[in-house]
Amino acid sequence: DVTQTVSVIARRTGTLARLDAWERFALLAASLCHDLEHPGVTSIFLDRAGSTVDGVAGAFRDTVLEKHHTLRAFEVMVDNDIGILKGVSSKKYWSFRNNIAGCILATDFAKHASYCAQARALAQEGAQRPMSKQLEMELIVKCADISN
Repeated sequence: DVTQTVSVIARRTGTLARLDAWERFALLAASLCHDLEHPGVTSIFLDRAGSTVDGVAGAFRDTVLEKHHTLRAFEVMVDNDIGILKGVSSKKYWSFRNNIAGCILATDFAKHASYCAQARALAQEGAQRPMSKQLEMELIVKCADISN
C-alpha cells in the first residue's frame, strides 16, 4: 500500500520526473523497506518495556525501529548472493544509502511535528526557496506511511 501510494504521489506531483534513476530507485526501495521486520509496536513501547528488535534497541538511542528497518534493508541489498548493489561506486552507494535512510527515518512519528513545520514554512515561502529533492522524497514516504 505504501509503495503504491508513493508511486501515485510521486507521479502526480511530478517528483518522479525530477529525480534521477537512482533517486527513483531509492524512493521506491525506501517505501518497500520502511517497515521491514516491524514487530507491531512503537519505538516508545520498546524503550519503555526495555525490549529490543533483534538487539537493535541497544545499538541506537532514538528512532530504533526506523534504524532497524534501514539496517535490514541494506543487509539484503549488499548481500553478494542477491547482488542488488554489486558494482556500484562508493560515491553512488553512499548517496543511495543516504536517500533511503532519510526516507525511512522520516517515518518516525516522533519527528512528525518537525516535518509539518518544514512543510508549512516551505508553503509560506512559496517559490522563493525550492524544496530539496531529499525533503520532497521524505515527505512523500511519510505521507504515504501515514495514509496507510
